[in-house]
Amino acid sequence: MSRTIFRKPRRRVERVFIHCSASDNPKHDNVATMRRWHLARGFNDIGYHFFIHKNGKISRGRDIEKTPAAQRGNNTGTIAICLHGLRKEKFTTLQFKAIRAICSDINDSYFKNISFHGHKEVSAKACPVFDYKKVLKLDRFGSLGLDNTVISGVENKEDDFQEINYKDRGDRVKELQRLLGIKADGDYGKKTLKSVKSFKRQHGLYNSGVVTEEVWKLLKKPILDNVRTDDVSKLPDLKTGSRGASVELLQELLFIKVDGRFGEHTARAVMSFKEKHGYYPSDLVQKHIWKLLFKVRRVPHYE
Repeated sequence: MSRTIFRKPRRRVERVFIHCSASDNPKHDNVATMRRWHLARGFNDIGYHFFIHKNGKISRGRDIEKTPAAQRGNNTGTIAICLHGLRKEKFTTLQFKAIRAICSDINDSYFKNISFHGHKEVSAKACPVFDYKKVLKLDRFGSLGLDNTVISGVENKEDDFQEINYKDRGDRVKELQRLLGIKADGDYGKKTLKSVKSFKRQHGLYNSGVVTEEVWKLLKKPILDNVRTDDVSKLPDLKTGSRGASVELLQELLFIKVDGRFGEHTARAVMSFKEKHGYYPSDLVQKHIWKLLFKVRRVPHYE
């Protein structure tokens, strides 16, 4: 049973973003003030779903069923939480206790298949100013309360995570391209840059062309840990019009928006993937394409 006021919404949620209010004024420590500020900016309501006061009280803001207005370009599929405060030394122990409690409830509601981030991860702002990763004990992937020194399936060697950037060349670029499922020619050009930016956007990272250690580990991390993906024979054939969990898995493997509907966008991604790997570019996904996707994304599987 939930320990806080959080109740799981019906809409799809994949990420939680933490914010601060940019004020330590006690007169601003309320939802009404935040709502007034946001209405003045042209919003139709307060942008955040939850507001945490200095005394640790958690108040509701925007309807949890509504998409927030809090992280420009990264609002869809998220929950937004704001702590009242500006200077990091003025955030209270009670606030940190409250943010841990509500984030734990959210995490449990999604069976730990959700990630937690600071606004600053997708913006040039310093929000939130406190060390939210330490407060929530986040690992490199934004998972709550996990030890970030051990990443399953990834060898922790410095050479494995060599930083590369646009216009670099060589074997490391080839490996990057293979992980992204694009032509591996060893030349970090415009097509590779586009794929890198798309991948980083999907994972809530600033969409520059720099491939950092964090990006390498995300690329090498097994996909959809909470879904059994190791038996290809049990996965159905898919095509335009298909729906359901198997389509969601396909979309995850293709690094595109996950909505469980095999529409025009998914069809284009499938055809592009098949053409790049020497297959006729139809929208049909059969066993051999599943196997190829798992191989390219390095997902362990049975045939």
